[in-house]
Amino acid sequence: MLKLEHIMAAINKKLIDKFGLEVNENDIQEGFNRPSFFVKFDNLYKSDYLYTFERSLTVRIHYFPSDRNRYQLEVLDKQQEIENLFYMGFDVMDRNVKTNDIQSDVIDGVLMVSFDMTYIDSSYQEPVHEKMQELSVDV
Repeated sequence: MLKLEHIMAAINKKLIDKFGLEVNENDIQEGFNRPSFFVKFDNLYKSDYLYTFERSLTVRIHYFPSDRNRYQLEVLDKQQEIENLFYMGFDVMDRNVKTNDIQSDVIDGVLMVSFDMTYIDSSYQEPVHEKMQELSVDV
């Protein structure tokens, strides 16, 4: 079963492997290095069925460029590279998760790339019972 932390770890690893930059895990209000990334999930939805569930979410990747005043070319380059990195989906554990609708925006000098993803997974877990030791039957 895929957990949200597995998805986050896979995205972070993909960004670190490609760009070699820090991925901030704390609040991004202040005290972070530039250039760097911040990844968060929004619009999480889970619909349960008998032994399966459908999960959908929006992944938001924030890129903080090297210079907050001169960033346009750097941001355009990173936008294309991030889109190319995730447009075919990505591997999480032993699965490939597809992505949909990659969107980009620049607000206050920060690039924000977002994409939606939906997957179906099993919620069935093998029951854990202690095995019977010895059975005595009187006939």
